[in-house]
Amino acid sequence: MANIEAIRDLLRTNSISKFLNVNARNQYVLAFRDLLNELGFSPELNSNPNAATDFFGNEVVNAVVSFARRNRLDSTGMAVTPFLGATMVERHDSLTGLKTLEGAIANGQYAQFNLQNPNDRNNITLRSLLDTLGITGTTTQEALRNYAQRRGLSADGYQLTETLAKAVLSDLYLLYGDGLRKVAVTVPDPSNPWANIGNNGGTNNGNTGNTGNTGNTGGTNNPVISTGLQIDDRGGTIVVSDGSRQIQFRKHQPIGVSTPGFNGLVNFVEQNKERLIELDLTYSALQVMEAIAKNEGKMDAINSYDRGILSIGTYQWTLGRDDKAGEMPALLKKFRDQFPESFRRHFTPIGLDVSPDTNTTYGFLTLNGAPVNSIPAKEQFRDPAWGFRFWRALQEPDFQAVQVEHALDRLKNFYWKPSYAVFGNLLNTVITSAYGVALLLDNHVNRPAWIKPCVELAMQQTGLTNPSQFTDQNERDLIKAYLNVRHTYTDGSIAAMSKSLIRAQSIYAEVQAGKLSEARGSFQLSNRAVMAYDTRNSMDKSALPPVFYEPTEFPDMENERE
Repeated sequence: MANIEAIRDLLRTNSISKFLNVNARNQYVLAFRDLLNELGFSPELNSNPNAATDFFGNEVVNAVVSFARRNRLDSTGMAVTPFLGATMVERHDSLTGLKTLEGAIANGQYAQFNLQNPNDRNNITLRSLLDTLGITGTTTQEALRNYAQRRGLSADGYQLTETLAKAVLSDLYLLYGDGLRKVAVTVPDPSNPWANIGNNGGTNNGNTGNTGNTGNTGGTNNPVISTGLQIDDRGGTIVVSDGSRQIQFRKHQPIGVSTPGFNGLVNFVEQNKERLIELDLTYSALQVMEAIAKNEGKMDAINSYDRGILSIGTYQWTLGRDDKAGEMPALLKKFRDQFPESFRRHFTPIGLDVSPDTNTTYGFLTLNGAPVNSIPAKEQFRDPAWGFRFWRALQEPDFQAVQVEHALDRLKNFYWKPSYAVFGNLLNTVITSAYGVALLLDNHVNRPAWIKPCVELAMQQTGLTNPSQFTDQNERDLIKAYLNVRHTYTDGSIAAMSKSLIRAQSIYAEVQAGKLSEARGSFQLSNRAVMAYDTRNSMDKSALPPVFYEPTEFPDMENERE
């Protein structure tokens, strides 16, 4: 039995990396090896039967790497980071729930999960297991419905069924090693006409259903896009699978599909801080992203029914309205440049790339070398097969990390730009708290062109026009005035900012929870910038520009008409 409390002690004292690293020999390694063994990684550990049980050798390194890979984390296995160690403890805590679910399946006792009673022990267990899979909801019932939609299964949320129980268990098993004792699980789906067929190329190229001719869903008759996919039009929904993952899209009238997605940005940031810091983001930048994430969509959201043609991700980056450039190609360009192998795996086989003239913010895609810069060329992307291709790529942790970085890069379009200066002051000298920056970024996502006039009006109303003299209280007073202005401000072209007060309240809740600072100078975007520029005097509370930042490379962004 693993001594989990010993590992918890290391986590509580922030010393886990000190004691659990390659070639270490101590009593904590003994407890850690027991933990890995119980998580199912005995095959890796037993690769060296002569290894000392209190020694962190190559077999332990291999087990750690295997755990990280199965849990979509990055690790060389050479040392156990706090987050990696905490994830292992969480997986160990879930083993009891795993056994409960196995027992229910073995005995057919699904009614023991009382989903109507939030205090029911098994209800709480199921909620925890769904959370382990990254499935959230305000109640267990809602979480179960979200899970069912993600898996393309049926669920009303009022009863755990055999199909759902087996699906949850099979997905949980993927997080554990081959040495974990597992029961045989197959997930029946009688409503799925191609269940258990697999993806062996012998099912009409996967083109089950009406791919390319799905009436109001849009379509292209593009065999390359649809090859290898199984598409089932169920009337109000369309289920698409590549044999390993599937998604149920909602159909829209008169055209297009959508899914709200299931991968929350907050959870991703919490679980991948080491990965994101490697992309040169500070903890304060990640706190800003967590704060505004509640106002945005899921990281794997897809929408192909409105004027944006195809929108993806947490900020719903679009292909571009009509024949105009869109923000989504700039996101894909960053994904291609930073993670070329991941990009090629998902998009190169289907002929998709990014136009060479795509800049940091706007651009076009190319398909088989031809630019997608006209309405007819863009309309094909409403096809559910395209929706699946993008949804599948959005499951990649690499692509999710790029989303976080690209969302924060939006600050470069206004925060340090002279064109957004107010009374001669760059915004990075005016509002410099993590809380204030979160509000500005929240504003820019919704109404980018109105940040400058809103801040100017707030400065006029408060008389606070010299940021070099601002105190923390001065910034709080300015922000209060700014929020009042942005709630009603309009230049007459479109309506005022949507849900301005509700969005602001959601962000301030992070301040109240101690996760977001109101102190001036508490926001910095880049660790490299801090190291490169931090020779300032103690009175300078400005947020430093990124290293090699060139304002002209980031165009001003216009409001989109709704």
